[in-house]
Amino acid sequence: MPLISNPILAATLRRNWPLVGVVGFFALFMLVHQLVFQPAARRYQKVVEQASDLGLPLDLSRAPAVIPPRVLALVVDNALSNAEALRLGGSGQLTAQLLEELTRTVDVQGLNVLATQPGAIIQQPKFVQVRAYVKVRGRYSGVVSLMDALASGRQLIGVDRFVLVPEDGGQVQLDLWVSRFILKQERRKA
Repeated sequence: MPLISNPILAATLRRNWPLVGVVGFFALFMLVHQLVFQPAARRYQKVVEQASDLGLPLDLSRAPAVIPPRVLALVVDNALSNAEALRLGGSGQLTAQLLEELTRTVDVQGLNVLATQPGAIIQQPKFVQVRAYVKVRGRYSGVVSLMDALASGRQLIGVDRFVLVPEDGGQVQLDLWVSRFILKQERRKA
């Protein structure tokens, strides 16, 4: 007994056998896809999520931004806990450290410190800003190397303002107002 008893339907199927073969192949492919590949894909997504929760993201779009080592070292060198920043800022030790570092840097550049003056300490929620004033005398090349040393140092020191006055004998006098930024570390909640 034939599977299809209607002769017109059987003739139409014989004439369109490539279409029938493609539809059958598609149905077989979808069945294998639903039974084999979909469960494997769900297991893979679950493993990727678990790895991300553990801090090991396998998906690069979810990967946390990586801080370059030099930037991380700069941040670590210029960070204090919130309590320590408040204590050191209130006692004047941060200003003393800034003036000591400035004096050392000025001396290394072959310049003479004429006067120093501590400035204000500004406590912000995320950082502390320590200000100071320094009056320096020396050669212009020493002033340029001082600015370079401040810019390339390991501390977050910014030059707020400076006045350069030429003097006799090739000397210059530099009035320099600087700020140092100290980042406040926050404790992470587990």
